[in-house]
Amino acid sequence: MVNIVAFGEGRCSDTSYWMKWHWLPMWRMLGSTGRINFEYHPYGIKTTCVDSDDGDDVSCECHHGERECILNQLQACVIEALPNFEEYMEIVTCIQGKQNITMAAEACFEGPTKLDRTKMVECAESRHGRKLFSDQENLVSQIAPDMDWVPWVLINGKRYKEAEEDLWQFLCDRFIDPRPIHCPKKIIY
Repeated sequence: MVNIVAFGEGRCSDTSYWMKWHWLPMWRMLGSTGRINFEYHPYGIKTTCVDSDDGDDVSCECHHGERECILNQLQACVIEALPNFEEYMEIVTCIQGKQNITMAAEACFEGPTKLDRTKMVECAESRHGRKLFSDQENLVSQIAPDMDWVPWVLINGKRYKEAEEDLWQFLCDRFIDPRPIHCPKKIIY
């Protein structure tokens, strides 16, 4: 089993590109093999969260501003509501890179989804949503303390920059054996 953990920022163009062109296509091709376990965490570099003086709320500042924080909070709410990657990946990818929470809610909670748009927006804009997002900071300090870039991708607990450049190819070449027939031609890293 290959365990992949990725961190990203809701308005980061590099994270958006990686999710759209690497993460989602890789999952669509290899996810059904049962050989990949994947987690995504909406938290990035230059993000700081602090508890209020009374400890009743959290305030966060994000690398790409307040709109990024709210998108990260929306992604965190979706992940809490749908804890299985297979369920949340399409919605989290849809939210990624949107201009604001309104555009994300309109685009990503239409059609067949188990989630109620209003409840997800309320979660993202609430103390609970801020806390869910803030909790990601503890995870970063535990498993990715050197994170200085997003997307930050760990495979079986180790960071591989190559996985940020071509996830599908890298997994096929280095981690998935026997190699699925739909993998691209082998490249030596």
